[in-house]
Parts: sequence; structure tokens; C-alpha cells
Amino acid sequence: MPRKKDETATQTTTSVQESQESDVTVESAEITANTENTEDTEKPSKTRKPRMSIPKQEIIIVMDCGRSRIKAMSIVNGVAASSIVLDSIVCEVDSPPFGEMGAFSMSREKVEVEGKLRDKVEHWVVGRSAKLQGAEWIAMSDDDDNKVRYFPILALGAIASLPNLYQFSTGTNEKNRALTIRLVTLSLANPLTLKKAIGQCKWMVVDGIKYRLSFSKDALNFPEGYGAALYGQGNKLEPPTIFTFDIGYGTACVSEYSNIGKLPKRVAHEPNGGGGVSQLIKEFAKAVANTDSSKVIKPSQLREVLETAKFEDGKVSAIAPDGRDIGLALEAAIKNWIVDSPLTFALESLGTSARRYPVVLCGGGFAIKPAQHLIKDQMLRQGIPPEHLIEAPDPGMVALAELKRLYVNEQEEITDAELEQAA
Repeated sequence: MPRKKDETATQTTTSVQESQESDVTVESAEITANTENTEDTEKPSKTRKPRMSIPKQEIIIVMDCGRSRIKAMSIVNGVAASSIVLDSIVCEVDSPPFGEMGAFSMSREKVEVEGKLRDKVEHWVVGRSAKLQGAEWIAMSDDDDNKVRYFPILALGAIASLPNLYQFSTGTNEKNRALTIRLVTLSLANPLTLKKAIGQCKWMVVDGIKYRLSFSKDALNFPEGYGAALYGQGNKLEPPTIFTFDIGYGTACVSEYSNIGKLPKRVAHEPNGGGGVSQLIKEFAKAVANTDSSKVIKPSQLREVLETAKFEDGKVSAIAPDGRDIGLALEAAIKNWIVDSPLTFALESLGTSARRYPVVLCGGGFAIKPAQHLIKDQMLRQGIPPEHLIEAPDPGMVALAELKRLYVNEQEEITDAELEQAA
């Protein structure tokens, strides 16, 4: 019997639906299988390590780069950490010796090499070791401009000599570190000139470790001998004016300070160039040459004799390298230095001002015991009251060491604005 039209249509629709459902089921199974295979074969993704961020640690380095010696003191987190003293001598070498104090490599400019800009690398040794390198060395006392010309080298040599330099640095790589430095200097030179020169130094290498250098923009430059004024203020000196008498290697500087306020402020100064210890060494050499001994003493040896000389029982005692006592020659040299050099101008100036106001005696000249005694004796003969002569316990270091009062935690808080005004 023939089928009806409606039945045929119904069966066709049912077949189509079953076919579609079957296709969907197969397709779903394939998707599930593919998904399972993918999950089994796919490698787990690597977990990225979090990037370590090391906070910067600012080091305050107070530095006095003189003609004779470089003195530096580091202050970290409000605590005076270390201090060093180096001779003001530099020597450029082909490669820096490892493990030698004051030796480092550095770069302060780029040069074109094979069409590419590369760092120009310099190698230097600063301090007494500079004389041992078998190359020409330069002393800051050789020329009046050397102290400013070689300031970046002197500064980096002092930084390289700090015993705990690595601990001051930051970074995750043991061979690649960073130093953030707030440099405080004592100098008569233009502070902008010094700041620009040191800012050109981008990195240095000390004993195989590279330190990236970042110098703070708020670096300060205090007058030479400023620490002595702080010492006088710390001794509760009440007069509105105090003086400092700083005999260094090249100068016999007299400075007047206002003693009103938290910090002393310099009002005037007289450098008296040529009145320093270098002139005393010349006078000493002449005096020794006028003796009947045929043995020659080098200027460097005379300096060591000066530093170890004594004044005992009213007599000057100075022992030469061969064991002779040349105290009489030293006494004659000091007296000639006092009456016939620019030191004379400084003493004449203080002859009137120090009668009214106290004066702090500082500098390497007063660290020489016979010189200290004979200069004080001369000042007393000029009518200066004994109580107006303020002696620091360590006259050679007081100008630098007393600056820590401005930065250590134990002291009364002093604002940055007050520091800038004092500088």
C-alpha cells in the first residue's frame, strides 16, 4: 500500500534530527578527546621570579683635599663609619694594581672607537703608593692649580680607600654595585667647578668590583677650617665673633666667623698663601744645610722629622734619619718662618683681633709640637690673652672631624636650609 505524503515527511524529519544529534555527539566527543590530549601534553608555564628592588643608601663623605694630604670621613645612617688620610699624590698607570690602597679605574668621557662611542677608561693610584708604580707621579704641591685640576682623581682615590666601601654599596650582583654619595667638601675653590668635575665620573672599578656613581645634587662646600669654628662653638664660646687660625701646607689662613645662631658663618678670611708648612720645610732644609754635616736629608724625610719632633723641657728635639738630633736647626727654622714669611702677616692680623675675640688654632702646622709652642709664645708676646687661644686636641683633623656634628643622629637637628646658608 502506498505511503501517505504526511507520513513520509515525518519520517524524513525524524531521520534528519537523528543524524544531526549523532553528528553533535561525535563532534563533542572529538572536542573532549582533543581537550584531554592537550591537557596531558602541554608543559606547565614557568613562574617568573619577582624583580628584587634594593633601596638606595646615601653615603655622606666629608672630604678635605689639601696640597699635602687628603682627609675623608664617611657617615652612614647618621653614624660616622670610617676616616682615612692619604698623601696628595697621583699617578696614572696602564692598569691599577689589585689590593693597593688608592688604586682604581674610572671613566668620565666617551670616545669613538670603530664608529661606536665607548667609555674612555683611566687607571690611577692615589696616595703614597703612587710613588711605587715606576711611572711619573704628581704632587699637589707642585703647582698652585693641581689641587683643583686633579680634584676628581683625589676624591675617587679617597673613596676607593674607604675600608668598608663594599658595605656602603647596593645591588644584587656582587661584581656590579651602585654608590649614592652626598659629597661635602672643605675648600677655598669654586664649589661649582668641583661639583661639575666630579659629576663627570660615572663609574669606578676597585679590586675588580664596578661601582656606578651617583652624586647628590645637594652636595655642599664649606670653607677650609670650618670644623674649627664648629669646635669653638661647641666649647660654649659666647662672644659674637670667633676666629680660626688654620696653618695648612700652603697657607696660613685667618678666618672671621659670626657666632650668632645655630651655625657659625664666615664673615672674612685672609689666605696668606706661602705661609704654610711647605715654607717651614724650606727653612728647615736651609738650616740643616748650614750645619757641618755632609749628609743630605730629603724634603720628604724632613717632613717626617717635623711630624715626630717634640718640645720637652724648653727644648726642641728632632731626630734625623741617621739618629742625629737636629733640634737646634728646627728651632732656627721655625723662628725664621714666624718672622720672615706670609705667616708673619697672619700673626700681625691676629695681634689686634685676637685680643678682643677667641681664636681656634688648627691645621697641620699646629700638629707640629715645636711649631705650636713657638707660635703660641709669639702670640702671647703680642698681648693676646691666654684664654683666647683655643687649642683643639687634634689640630690636624679638627676641621674635618667636627663636621660630623652636622650629620650624626645624636646632635640637635639642623635643617638643610641652615646647612646651605652656612656653606
